[in-house]
Amino acid sequence: MQIYFGLELDDLVLPQPAKIQGGTHYVGSNGLLTMLETHLGLTVLPANNEYLRIEQYRQAIMRHSADCEAENTSFYCRSFDADQFATAAELLSRRDELLLAGWDFSIKDDLPFRLKTLAEIEAIFQNEPSKEEESKLNLSLGFADRFIAIFKNIGKRSHPIQAIHLNEPMEILPFYFQKLFKKLKENSTNLIIQQIENEPFVNTGNDLSRFKNRLLTPSAKQEKIRLKNDGSLLLLKAKRASDAASYLAKIFKENSDFRPACLVPEKNRALDIALIQEGFPSLGIQSASLARPTLQILKLVPAFLWNPIDPFKILEFVSLSVKPLDDGLANVIAREMAQAPGIDGEGWFIAVSRYFEKLKTRAQTDKKIDASYVNFQYEFWFKRSRYPADKTVPKGEVIDVFDYVQNWAYQLFGDTGEKNNSLLVLSEQAKRIKELLEVLPEIQLTYLELERIVRTIYEPSPVVFQEREVGHLSFVMNSSAIIRRVEKLVWWNFVQNEPVHFFSRWYEKERKYMQSVDCQLVTPKEENELLVWQRSRPVLNTGEQLVLIMPEMVAGSVVHPHPLFGDLEATFDNLEDIVFNLGNQNGRDNFAQHFNLPALVNIPQRQLGKPKPFLQIPNFDKLSDREYETLTSLEALFYYPYQWMFKYKIKLNQTSILSVVDDNRLLGNLAHRMFENLFNKEKQDVTTWEKAAVEDWIEKESPDLLRREGAVLLMYGREPEKIAFINKLKYSAWSLVSQIQENGWKIEGTEMNLQGDFQGMPIKGRTDLVLKRGDDELAILDFKYRGATRRERIIRNQEDLQLVLYSKLLTEDDSWAHTGYFIMEDGKMIARNNLAFKNIIAVSPDVDHTAVNQEILQKMEATYAWRMQQLAAGKVEIRCKQTCGDLEDIYYETETSDTINQLLEMKDGDAFFDDYRTLINLVE
Repeated sequence: MQIYFGLELDDLVLPQPAKIQGGTHYVGSNGLLTMLETHLGLTVLPANNEYLRIEQYRQAIMRHSADCEAENTSFYCRSFDADQFATAAELLSRRDELLLAGWDFSIKDDLPFRLKTLAEIEAIFQNEPSKEEESKLNLSLGFADRFIAIFKNIGKRSHPIQAIHLNEPMEILPFYFQKLFKKLKENSTNLIIQQIENEPFVNTGNDLSRFKNRLLTPSAKQEKIRLKNDGSLLLLKAKRASDAASYLAKIFKENSDFRPACLVPEKNRALDIALIQEGFPSLGIQSASLARPTLQILKLVPAFLWNPIDPFKILEFVSLSVKPLDDGLANVIAREMAQAPGIDGEGWFIAVSRYFEKLKTRAQTDKKIDASYVNFQYEFWFKRSRYPADKTVPKGEVIDVFDYVQNWAYQLFGDTGEKNNSLLVLSEQAKRIKELLEVLPEIQLTYLELERIVRTIYEPSPVVFQEREVGHLSFVMNSSAIIRRVEKLVWWNFVQNEPVHFFSRWYEKERKYMQSVDCQLVTPKEENELLVWQRSRPVLNTGEQLVLIMPEMVAGSVVHPHPLFGDLEATFDNLEDIVFNLGNQNGRDNFAQHFNLPALVNIPQRQLGKPKPFLQIPNFDKLSDREYETLTSLEALFYYPYQWMFKYKIKLNQTSILSVVDDNRLLGNLAHRMFENLFNKEKQDVTTWEKAAVEDWIEKESPDLLRREGAVLLMYGREPEKIAFINKLKYSAWSLVSQIQENGWKIEGTEMNLQGDFQGMPIKGRTDLVLKRGDDELAILDFKYRGATRRERIIRNQEDLQLVLYSKLLTEDDSWAHTGYFIMEDGKMIARNNLAFKNIIAVSPDVDHTAVNQEILQKMEATYAWRMQQLAAGKVEIRCKQTCGDLEDIYYETETSDTINQLLEMKDGDAFFDDYRTLINLVE
């Protein structure tokens, strides 16, 4: 058996052998361990059990810290108090490093303090438990334990290995591998261990050879040399990796004889996608990402265990493309959560109930629909017990959640024909979380502890979106996986992606002690020597041509150049002669000498034009008639007919954006709902309440309202805003109640539906609050959260069209109800006069409100008739700042002054909150 061993040979290798003969294996660290375990008769363990080992070591640390005397506090105590899992992981890695170094963890008098602590923790796994301890702790075997087991069993059983060819020189391998190969050699006289033979370096004088020579013979005294730009060494720069990928794929297409090997240092499909788009076979590169939607479930499901809920996480959960919840139900919940971030609000209850009614009806004719299972999913997630976020959750509840996720993901993986490997990864990671929870000694978990457990298991999911195809470019993903000469190489993403070593993990005293007991720890110097050797392999093992691709950004993040770029700058004084920058096209000729470059095509700018005064619609009469108008739709028809046309006539509505509503709108919705409940005369009569009663009611009702519709304000860090909002509600509510009491009003109704006829068209509306005084005097109040100045201007300019129509629809005779706005943020009443509310500043106190209302109504009727005439002719006015002048000119020529005077005064600017700006070319 022939073995080719290298620290980074567990994956792909270059150059690919033309034909791998039987008994020849290319292995890295893990591959070698597995192979030796097999031949030595040892148990081959799963490679990924680190999460259990960390938990087992954490429990040992907990026992050790409990035994520590107060004056002998261990060095890890503060870190352990801050983050138990991270501290356990770090100490476990140190323990494994000591084990690989050959230490037996024996406790002696001259043992340094930190080493003594680690030896005491190790003894916990070896000693029998005391009476106070429930059971003995066992530490699962990791890489280090498996390595030592192999080392101890060499010689007890023969192995078929005849030769080991080393990629890295023996002297720079970690010491434990040097000891392993030495012992293998001692116990097998026929075993050959040798370095992989490479072609001797010959300086041909080209740019690449001279760069190799500088790497092989570094010296601070050497002067810079000039590049020849002979094509052997080229550097392509780009702003983004995606730009470089597209251009490089085009170069491959334009140069059919250019088929280099590729070094792709990370699991990123940018280059693979670009090659596929140009018709090349897929490389089959895995894509590893923590942002994969399927894996997001692991981070999101704990949100269902806590109260208050996190509406952002719940919304993200129901918006996932794959989730353990019916898609239709999830969409309903997402829409409700976006508008009223909470659970079990009034709108939530109505929407969910309607959905299940429709689902049951559909299930009667569609046997594929399992309404009971959908209901089970809903009950499991949204009707479960939730626990205060500042307290703890029973461990059993958490296990149930992840057990459900594990089984659901595995079942769905089978149902989808085993195509979505992310589901299998999700099931496995959910299983690991469950296993980790089961071995925890704690029976209650805090919010932070649960988050840390999930993050301990949460790993990127390496997924192959497109399988490797025949004829693909050969490639590797590790720099030292290029073990022999390749003629041409493209180094994709020539950027910094190496681990950084800042300082030694061990004190000098600890190193000296380990040397005294014949144990060798790897020093930062030795780690750096290995790193320097590995990073230069692509350069030294390239024969004819090396093309370096160096983007400024990868996956949206700024990256730094590869360390070898510094060597390039130090070697050559005219580096710009081999650089081609895609961004500004500088140095294009540098590449054009060696490749057929794709032509650049300037995309001509197309002006969208400017808005036209009218949109002409032929056959307007064939559009379906509206059943009724609302007060909002009428206002759009009067002032901005194109909005009415797009939104209400042809129902061209904006897609709902499933994001939690912004704070201003949320506060307005909450205040509106609070006032609606407060003035509900079926529940209570607030006209008899004192100030304290109003404030007590709001204090009592606000927690439940916030839980159901405003959970954002219950989240961590929002307490000051919540208190300020409730205080505003108290002040505002009493301000309105006192106004009602002082002016002798009674509550007639809230959210009262109104309907009637307007110029032959049915019309509907809903008032916020209707008051009654005496037998027939009525008042209508429209609640607004903010915008007092704007409301005053609307009344002063006689643009309060909705209030006028409210007033008309509410009364059955020729009388008019009083109208006004109430600004909830300020507790301020805004009305035209003081007839309904005396102690307010009226906008126009001397104006006859009856005459004003009648005049506004007449203008509304005239404007409606005028607009309908325009629409009948297929003309839809587009009113904005740019068209106002043209419209005035047109109407000056086509309309009489009497007609214009009978109409509402038109706006001279753009509409607020216009969703149709692009459609009318109102874009910059």
